[in-house]
Amino acid sequence: MNAVIRSRRPERIRFTARLDEAMVKQIRSSFTAIVTFTRRCFSSLSYYHYEGSEPLRPLTIGQLLDNAAEKWPDRIAVSSKHENVTLTYSQLRDKANQLAASFLKLGLKPGDRIGALGTNSINWFLTLHAAAKAGLILAGINPLYRPNELKYTFNKAGLRAVVTDVSFKSQNFYKMLSEISPSIAQTPPACQLKTAQLPELEFLIVNSDEQLPGTYRFKDVEGLADNLDQFYQVSRNIQPDEAGNIQYTSGTTGYPKAATLTHFGMVNNAHFFGKRCGLHEQHHIVCLQVPLFHVFGSVLGVVTATDFGSTLIFPGPHFSANYTIQTLKTERCTAIYGTPTMYTDVCRSIKEMLEGSADLQKGLKNFSVAVSGGALCTPQLFKDISYCFNTKNIQSAYGMSEMSPITFTNTYNDTFEQRTETVGKVAEHTEVKVVDSNGKMVPFGTPGEVWFRSYSLMLGYWRDEEKTKENITPCRWMKSGDLMILTENGYGRVVGRIKDIIIKSGENIVPLEIEQYLQKHPKILEAQVYGCYDERLGEDVCASIQLHRGSTMTVQEVKDFCKDKIAKYKIPTHIRFVDNFPKTASGKIKKNELKDMINKELSEKKVRR
Repeated sequence: MNAVIRSRRPERIRFTARLDEAMVKQIRSSFTAIVTFTRRCFSSLSYYHYEGSEPLRPLTIGQLLDNAAEKWPDRIAVSSKHENVTLTYSQLRDKANQLAASFLKLGLKPGDRIGALGTNSINWFLTLHAAAKAGLILAGINPLYRPNELKYTFNKAGLRAVVTDVSFKSQNFYKMLSEISPSIAQTPPACQLKTAQLPELEFLIVNSDEQLPGTYRFKDVEGLADNLDQFYQVSRNIQPDEAGNIQYTSGTTGYPKAATLTHFGMVNNAHFFGKRCGLHEQHHIVCLQVPLFHVFGSVLGVVTATDFGSTLIFPGPHFSANYTIQTLKTERCTAIYGTPTMYTDVCRSIKEMLEGSADLQKGLKNFSVAVSGGALCTPQLFKDISYCFNTKNIQSAYGMSEMSPITFTNTYNDTFEQRTETVGKVAEHTEVKVVDSNGKMVPFGTPGEVWFRSYSLMLGYWRDEEKTKENITPCRWMKSGDLMILTENGYGRVVGRIKDIIIKSGENIVPLEIEQYLQKHPKILEAQVYGCYDERLGEDVCASIQLHRGSTMTVQEVKDFCKDKIAKYKIPTHIRFVDNFPKTASGKIKKNELKDMINKELSEKKVRR
């Protein structure tokens, strides 16, 4: 019996071995097919990761300024034309150190929030750098805010100190703050505040020669510290991953959210943006038209300039085409930053004045880069910028405050089509994916919501865990709210905003598509398309149109222009011509106001019937 068993066992073993080998081959073949299929499937999905051309740097904004002062001590860091003040990098470092030490002497400590309320100025600029060096978290406040908005932003961030102008245009900040909290005007000068309405605010620092009740004068605060010992001890312990900025999102509806950005995110984002613009190739003199309270001005303007030793020029306290034109005549600027609205106004002025102004002609010869951000540029505006500033290097800066801020921008060798039809290529060390309404990736070339994941992602919304969880997934993907088409080589084309989609009789209509078509008409300068309430259709299509100066057009002309070119259901039913669009201080058009106006008008017409 044992012999029989022994004689059979090898045969069974050999048979089993042969069977295992065949199965292994089959499994391998099947696995290879599955892997190949999976790779093919996933490689066609809208995901792109740009690893970057160089490593990230663990630096704070304060360290960046110290480096700049060491490399370029006598180079002008900033020139404020309306104040007639200039500072070299060594002067800027010394003044920032002194002010930082004085903030600490006043009683502020690392991690405290300090607000800056006012227009572009040397003191705003100094406050930004001093806050970074003292470990304070800076919150830039929109100078167009009304009392209820000021109260909200002050309390949201829990500001312990605010550096403010007395007034701006018709806005009297001191008066508004005293209305919010009457005890301010009842507090002696140079004394800490205790107010029920602004419970965390203790120090109101005013850019004024007048000694106002409840305030400290900026010039007095500057001189508080008689030595820098405490400052040096604090400064050396500030870490790159710590919060350095609270950036209020410039949304056009509701109260702004408070995006909390780190030194690490801002410094590196500014660096790679500057490299894309070519700021590392020469000493640039930058005409900064955008406000410092916005991330475009504070990070892409100030932090980028500090990194590359560029000279910033403030043409005026706020944007005005006249301020810019005067700066272009007297300064040999090589770069300019602005929003599409700003460029529209400046290009119009340049065209009107160019032939009769030798100074302006000379001032426009040195430009090597023009940066546009805050909104999308039309192809015609790109051509106008290229013509007026004599450069083909026009950079579209696309991103969001929450991303510190850039996620896409052009590369130096991009074609005109890539610059006008896309927002550029994915930024360094950034992941991007485009998803459907269920958060699943869509194929390349398919529109969906674009999400971002990067070192530059904010820590979260300050004191708003609910909004943070709503906008950032557990895997740290930031939802943008923008509809985008992503290409396989990492270029993005924005096709609209999810919240702007018009649903007419069940059909989804993307306003941007209609806006871009309307703006091809030679008489139309800018068009805004949005939905209005319709009892039968749910929503109908409306368009507000701004014409070029001196042009006239009828509603029927607009509809005839659209006929047979875009789908009939997309042609605007309600068309209004406007002289100007309502805008935020950062240049974004307030579509919600346009929508409210047309809904009110249509409702009143219905009542009259």
